[in-house]
Formats: sequence, C-alpha cells, structure tokens
Amino acid sequence: MKTFEKFFRHRVSYEKIDKYVNLVLKTLDPDDEVYVHYDEDNNSQFVRIEVLDRVLH
Repeated sequence: MKTFEKFFRHRVSYEKIDKYVNLVLKTLDPDDEVYVHYDEDNNSQFVRIEVLDRVLH
C-alpha cells in the first residue's frame, strides 16, 4: 500500500487540487485500487491518496 499526502495551507482552488491528484494518478498502474480522501478546514485543505496494489493470483 502506498500513501500520498498533500497539505495546502491556504485556500487553494479545486483545479489545483485536481491537478495534483491527476499527476499522482498518472504515475500509478491503472489496475491498482485508489481511494482519495479530502478534508477541509477554515484555512487549509488536506488530500490523502491511498493506493492498494493489485494482487496477482
């Protein structure tokens, strides 16, 4: 399992957050299972991307 985390200190547009998520997703295998968690406070935003590696049987 891989985890990517990014903390944005001030209010950032959703386009910039989407750009970050898309850059991370480009580096991953398309068969991996991905969970994106987003949390927002007053003046900050937090993004966590959890990647579960695929299992070959």
